[in-house]
This record gives sequence, structure tokens and C-alpha cells, in this order.
Amino acid sequence: MDDPNGVYSVAAVDDPDPDYEPQIQLFHSTLAEARTITLELWPDDTDFATLTVNVPAAYATENVSVFFLKHHAPNSWLEDSSTTVNIPKGKGTLVAIISDREDSNSPLKVYIKRDFNFQASGSLTISSSDLKDPAEEITGEITYSWLLDKTLVPGHLSWDMKIPEDMMNSSDKYMAEYLNWEDDIFISWWKVTRDVPVTIKAGVKELEPATTTITATAVENNLPKIKFSPYVSTISDYSTRYYNFDIFKKVTIGDYTYQSETHEITLTPGYLAAASNVYMFPDIDLPSWEEYKPTADYVIQSLGICLSPNTIDEMNSLKLGSEWASFYSYLD
Repeated sequence: MDDPNGVYSVAAVDDPDPDYEPQIQLFHSTLAEARTITLELWPDDTDFATLTVNVPAAYATENVSVFFLKHHAPNSWLEDSSTTVNIPKGKGTLVAIISDREDSNSPLKVYIKRDFNFQASGSLTISSSDLKDPAEEITGEITYSWLLDKTLVPGHLSWDMKIPEDMMNSSDKYMAEYLNWEDDIFISWWKVTRDVPVTIKAGVKELEPATTTITATAVENNLPKIKFSPYVSTISDYSTRYYNFDIFKKVTIGDYTYQSETHEITLTPGYLAAASNVYMFPDIDLPSWEEYKPTADYVIQSLGICLSPNTIDEMNSLKLGSEWASFYSYLD
């Protein structure tokens, strides 16, 4: 890093399958704003293995949902007390929730195994003594996911129940999530917490479309040139942390034209300020990059803005107590 202001850019391409469009992500920031980057890339088949889960005979005809790291295999039918799921290799906390086959929204038992080391296909036998009763449900308009070590149990698959108290570790957390869709705006609010339920930050529900943040789009040297008017947060104690938008290309098949996403762009206010609030798509001259350049007739459908009292690094690490609001405005 040799820029005196700590300005930097990262471009990442994940192109594992020739039958699908590659994932192309660009992140632009300053060191003062972010030193960590989160990239969601397609996992390789070799990173997964099969796990055969055996449960007590009393639950032989029910469903089991298995959660490990950031992967989940929900509502697998048990046959003769057993089922096989495909999960990523790794080490962490494994969670299994047994639910009623006739009513998958009715959890019957919870199983949590810490320090589960899964490096190759194998089996796991769950005994009756390992199963715990479900904890109470957390009601309201917020969904609560579990964060157990590196394992995520999504709220819509844990039925918003609390982590059983006698199974909870001091490092376990909840991810509180509020979502709201309107005709021209999508709002989400998140908080990492140990205490539930939580209260939605004042001002989140009142967020309005920010359609004037991108004020102009153009092309320079056959690459996108996008002018911004910096967004000013309307939520007390929340600052604008980053902007996010996708670049689309137009694809025509016969008489039908549709838009296909090609690039996901994230940039910070500090980066934009250093560039006089004009984003120029980088002119990368590597021969291998030629096929990943955007088209000159690109389209931007929407703009996302993240507001938070926390830093990007704190949000990326899911630091306890961190919270943020993200909202997308449709531009066309």
C-alpha cells in the first residue's frame, strides 16, 4: 500500500462454472475505513462431504435440519432414524433441530455439538441424552438467527426460538434482523446481541429512497463513470459506511431483452471523497481481465447504502453490540 491517503481497491473474480456468469466483485475503500473485506464466493464441491445423521428411534419419522458453518440442510426427512446431508468440511459448532414432519414449524428437540471436526464423509449418532427441549419463542417483528462459533442458524429455520440456556456458551450470540419491503425501497436492520428481544433503532423504518445519490452515469474510455452526491444519514449516531450497486449488461435473445448482473461494486465515502465523488471503473490492463470488463451500455438498477455507528471491520467481524441499517433504492 503506497497511497499516502491509504486509498485502495480490490477486484475478485470467481469463475468456477462456464455455464454461469462469473461472480465479479470490486471493493474500494481507505485503510481508515476498512481493513477487512467479506467476499461471498461459490464453494467448490471438494469443500463438501456427506454426513449421515442418526437420531433416536423415537424420532425416526420426523424431520431434521442440520446447520454447520454458513451452510444449512433444512427439513431432511428421516428414514429409519437416519438421513444423509451434504455439508462443508471444517471445524466448528454443529446444530441439529428435529421437527414434526407434519408441521415443520414445530421444533421437537435441539442438538448442539461443539468443536465438531468434519474433514471427510462420515456419520454422527445423536443419543437421547444429547437432545434438549426447545427454548421459548421470541415474538415480534424481528427475526433472530443464532451465531454459534462460526455456525449460522437462520431465524426462519430456528423458528425464532432462543438458544436453550443450558446449551449456550459465553461466545454465542444472536443476529437480530428486521426487514421491510416497499414498492420503491427495501430496508434491513441488523444487530449482534446476546440479550433478546431488541428494539429497532429509531429512524430505520422512516428511511426514504435515496435516488438522487447517483446523479449521473456516463462512459469514459469504454468504462463506467458514475457521479455521486454523498448521502447524509438521517439516523442519529449512524454514519454512511459504504455504497453498493450492481452493474448489469443487456442480453438479447430473439425479440426478448433482459438485464444480467455482471459486477458487484462496493465503495466507501472516503474513497469517493478522494475521487471527487466520481467513481471510475478501474482500467485493469491484465490480459486475463479483458473478458471481465463491463459493457459500455451498462445499466444500474438500484443503489444500496449502509448506515452504522460501527466500522466496516466491526460489522464484518459481527462484533457483539454492532448494528447497521442497509437500504436499497430502485433507480429506474
